[in-house]
Amino acid sequence: MLAALPVARGARADSPPAPADGPPGAAAPAAALAAVDQAFYAAYERAVRESLATTPPTLLVLGGKIVLYRGGNRSELPLLPPLFDELKSVAHVSLGLFATLALSADQPLDETRRGQLAAFRAQILDARSAVAAAQLTAEQRARQDQILAASLAVADQTLAARTISSADLTAFCRRMEPLVLADVSDAVAVYLDEIDRRVKQLLAQIPPADQAQLLVVVSGVHQARIDNAAVQYFERLLGNPPPVAQRVIYAENVDDEAGALHLLGIHLMARRVGDAFFDDATFMNTDLFGHAAKKIVPAMTLPRLGG
Repeated sequence: MLAALPVARGARADSPPAPADGPPGAAAPAAALAAVDQAFYAAYERAVRESLATTPPTLLVLGGKIVLYRGGNRSELPLLPPLFDELKSVAHVSLGLFATLALSADQPLDETRRGQLAAFRAQILDARSAVAAAQLTAEQRARQDQILAASLAVADQTLAARTISSADLTAFCRRMEPLVLADVSDAVAVYLDEIDRRVKQLLAQIPPADQAQLLVVVSGVHQARIDNAAVQYFERLLGNPPPVAQRVIYAENVDDEAGALHLLGIHLMARRVGDAFFDDATFMNTDLFGHAAKKIVPAMTLPRLGG
């Protein structure tokens, strides 16, 4: 399976271009340099893919599942319990209402926007029915009812008035803030408990000596990169020294196993390069250009902004 992984988006693993027609040495220097650069990308991409054949035991945290790769074998467990999805979905209702109305505030709603709002209102009603059947504590149920009732009221008022002011929309959001954060807190507690339970199950498949080499790839969106909940868990578990990735790798905007494994290969190869060239396996975890830029940028005369 590893050999069939796709080339990462933007990677240049194609063959170098054929030399231009003409006698040897007639090609322009730029063309020859471009060819050798293409050859570098192809060689590096091959090495990235081949690195995966000898990867240490690795956990991939991918949305609703956690996957262990070890010795060519793969074990998968589900990760998101129903309560997590229920609380997250209700918390999203007020955010969805804001997204629907924010760019139309302080002006009459056109027919397209009214149709979108009406459709979202119908989904809020469906959510109320779903919450009634969910396994929630009394406190959680009352909170979901508050969020859905307030969101429904704003939708109805806006549909009737055919507009909503920025002030009213912001006031609604501020009323929802403590309720949304409470849902987030409960959802994260459930999520981390489930991660802990699943990790313990998977660690039982790894001999203690191999556990010391365990790597983790956590996928997520760009905004969640800072203080990602799963990353915090694994950094404490593995003693990973921030901020440079050591054993916990954040896979930004990667949502499938092929992408996560490719990123893992990139990190494994980068560590080999860092160790061989710079006697520091983590050296390539930062921008190679950045080391020089730290010396150059402070001495530059930059343009003045705003005048």
